[in-house]
Amino acid sequence: MLKFEESEVFEYYSNVFTELEKQDNGYYPSKHDPIALSRTAKHFNISEEEASSIFDKFSKHAAELDMAKIKKLPPELRKRFLRQRSHDLLCNNRDLPFFKIEGEPSEELTDPLDILSDEYQSLVEDIAYNGWTIPISIDIKRFDELRQKASDPLSLDTFFLQYYNGREFRYLCRKTKKLLRSGAQQQTFEECCEAYSKGQFTICRTALISVLEGMISEYNTDPCDIRVMKVCHFQAGEERKAGRNIRSLSWISMYQFTKKFYEKSDFSKAEPGMMNRHWIEHGRTDRIDDGTDCLKLFNAIATMAFIKEASIR
Repeated sequence: MLKFEESEVFEYYSNVFTELEKQDNGYYPSKHDPIALSRTAKHFNISEEEASSIFDKFSKHAAELDMAKIKKLPPELRKRFLRQRSHDLLCNNRDLPFFKIEGEPSEELTDPLDILSDEYQSLVEDIAYNGWTIPISIDIKRFDELRQKASDPLSLDTFFLQYYNGREFRYLCRKTKKLLRSGAQQQTFEECCEAYSKGQFTICRTALISVLEGMISEYNTDPCDIRVMKVCHFQAGEERKAGRNIRSLSWISMYQFTKKFYEKSDFSKAEPGMMNRHWIEHGRTDRIDDGTDCLKLFNAIATMAFIKEASIR
């Protein structure tokens, strides 16, 4: 299983490799592998075995995605490409003699992080537009399943209602609660979890909005600015520039979610078909929640909790 939240481990591990390769002007596995492994395990306070397993699984998945694209090439072109890729991989390993004989790889090897982020960005945007940010505990191999449902909001809602029916929802509540501010924010969230379990969806939905807005506002450089979409858009760009693709994807997810959720609406006209913050918070909504709206907010809050956890490491 490849949980999305574990992708931070893979990204950190990969970035340590990049740092070491720049420092030593090339990749030396015998020297770099143990350093990258040790630093990653220490940074995330996990065992070296766990860090290695996560890195290997994500590397394999990125390679599978890359190979799927290569297989679409015409046979001759595919054969030449794979031959060149094999040559470049051997030349990239400075512990082997090929570099001394053949020299530098013909071109820079594709970064697995770029493969993963490029593959999933459009999916992340699509599902967030329909009300669902990245679920942190999901196996990213299920993203293909989500892709098939991304254009159908009802199918997407059904998927997540089933996904959060039981253990995953309890995990979300436990994990998220730890990362909220102690005091009112944490207590409000706890009471929302209890209200949701009792089927008290309307009051739960209203209170969750305040928790979500509080979490996003913590990242606003201007404490007087209340524009949450602006915060999400800005943070997505900043994380991308810093090379933190996973956090950038999470902020892109939040931006697309808030863009729809905070969409301006004319109260003199019919209420939008999707949950809208202004109609709820201004007491204008006639929308009865069957629990789906609450889950969308719980899920968005969990994504923010993931971002916060990553930011404080």
